[in-house]
Amino acid sequence: MQRAGVVALKEGEPVIAHTVARFRKTRDFLVKELNTIDGISAAVPNGTMYAFFRVHGVSDSLEYCKRLVRNAGLGLAPGSAFGPQGEGFVRWCFAASEDRFAEGMRRLRNAMVRKQARMH
Repeated sequence: MQRAGVVALKEGEPVIAHTVARFRKTRDFLVKELNTIDGISAAVPNGTMYAFFRVHGVSDSLEYCKRLVRNAGLGLAPGSAFGPQGEGFVRWCFAASEDRFAEGMRRLRNAMVRKQARMH
């Protein structure tokens, strides 16, 4: 255990710096893309690897996320899982590659277009 601690102290900083840079890049990509979708508002999170964004018109985030899985193959966490104040929000972990986010954004856009079409 002590040897592992020494290695972490000596060699951990570059790994941490690389991980933080990667998360920052995917965070910025995800938040920018989310904010281009009508009906979604996303703020830039600090100190986390999750985007917590509002989906306007959603009053049951659990059901909304279940529909995303069924209809779009996109697994996101309902805001209601984090307390009653989270209702109407959705959480997306950005600890993945931009390629995965590009595909996820395509799926979310398609789901939002279908949702808006049903509302009109």
